[in-house]
Amino acid sequence: MILVDTNIPLRIAQIGHPHRQPALDALQRLTLRDQEHFAIAPQSLYEMYVVLTRPASGNGFGYTPQQAAAEIAAARAIFEILPETAQVYPTWEGLIAKHAVAGKQAHDTRLVALMIQHRVGKLLTFNDADFRRFTEIKPLNPFDVLAIPRV
Repeated sequence: MILVDTNIPLRIAQIGHPHRQPALDALQRLTLRDQEHFAIAPQSLYEMYVVLTRPASGNGFGYTPQQAAAEIAAARAIFEILPETAQVYPTWEGLIAKHAVAGKQAHDTRLVALMIQHRVGKLLTFNDADFRRFTEIKPLNPFDVLAIPRV
């Protein structure tokens, strides 16, 4: 199983974005070549909603709540949702101490904590550099999965 970061379903939803096709192709390649299946964290669905409903002028999509709900439903249909567990928070606390995490990186650390609790070792993300500090998981960038130059 591979967890997908928020940016994967967001790129899939954004027709015309240069990362859309690499996201789709990486999912397909990992499914066909490695027989992988994919999951998403509830946190990523919340983050998707925020980006989808934020105005385009504020680096969002400018979707209505109804349009955003449809995109969330599409993501839920593709990816298994990994449930939150009581152990995510103490795992997160341990990770932020171990890796000296500060600021917005605490959000990424929460995904890693969820992955540890569910024994998911890989994360598909365009922001792989943000996760390299975590030796507990392996970040995979779609461009690297496809062995193509990053755009």
